[in-house]
Amino acid sequence: MSQIKDDLICEIIRVSQTNLLGKKQFQAGDYKGEESIVDWIKCNAANYRKSFMIHLNTFSATELGEILNKLTQSGEDLSEIMEGCSWTPVQTKPSR
Repeated sequence: MSQIKDDLICEIIRVSQTNLLGKKQFQAGDYKGEESIVDWIKCNAANYRKSFMIHLNTFSATELGEILNKLTQSGEDLSEIMEGCSWTPVQTKPSR
């Protein structure tokens, strides 16, 4: 994989996780939101990153740029953007 694709995939996953965790904090409220975020990170962040890295690798650099743009502008996470794709996104709820 080229360095540009590597960088795009890392940034896509970072923005997606930031968007997802922002929604989780908002939905749960102040204190419980922070607790919910920490729980999600402990249980799911590594698998989220690994799963999406594998699937995003199939896209071209141009397509990755479009995905990053959509994530940045919409505030959505990858699970929302990738709905309807031929692969199943990772679980985004704490597994506890």
